[in-house]
Amino acid sequence: MTVSGVDRPAGDRAGGGVEHVHQATDMGEIARRLRQLIVASDEYRRTMASAIEVSTTEAAVLGQLLHEGPLTPTLVAARAGLTAGSATSLIDRLATAGLVERTPHPDDRRRVLVELTPRGLSAIETMFALFASDIDEALGRIGPRLVDDVELRGSLADLLSEMAASLRSHATNAGRLRTTLEEATAESPDSSGGNLGA
Repeated sequence: MTVSGVDRPAGDRAGGGVEHVHQATDMGEIARRLRQLIVASDEYRRTMASAIEVSTTEAAVLGQLLHEGPLTPTLVAARAGLTAGSATSLIDRLATAGLVERTPHPDDRRRVLVELTPRGLSAIETMFALFASDIDEALGRIGPRLVDDVELRGSLADLLSEMAASLRSHATNAGRLRTTLEEATAESPDSSGGNLGA
């Protein structure tokens, strides 16, 4: 099936694929490689989170607290895509594990902030340090130039940031994604006429 006018490479359809990055000459192959990276990243996140006995969502909240500082429960819920009740349960679990704590809001006594405990800070900083080390190792295997060329690494970082921003932007438009997928499946020869929400 072709989505947005981009067909899958013949090698991918045959199950063989292209083995070397220098042969990835069309956008379909680049998209396939990016998907492989995302899937591998998801597996990596699950393994990392399980090492400290939390879920990937809980680990993501720890990451948000590391990068953004203390957050209100409302912001925790928004960042994690959770309802207020689910966020409260998540914060309770992290607090019980000694990874976060609730502290009084400095500007509003009726509110609280969620922040990392020393144990939580140590855990999430170690996770990010391990991730950075593993990325450096991967870059070293790709080629010395990526390790030594600061400008090239900067360009790669900018590219990844732009791609992340674009995907995040499209992810906020659930209606567009749903419509595109429903139209694609409706056109499929073996479509039963159902919809994705059934």
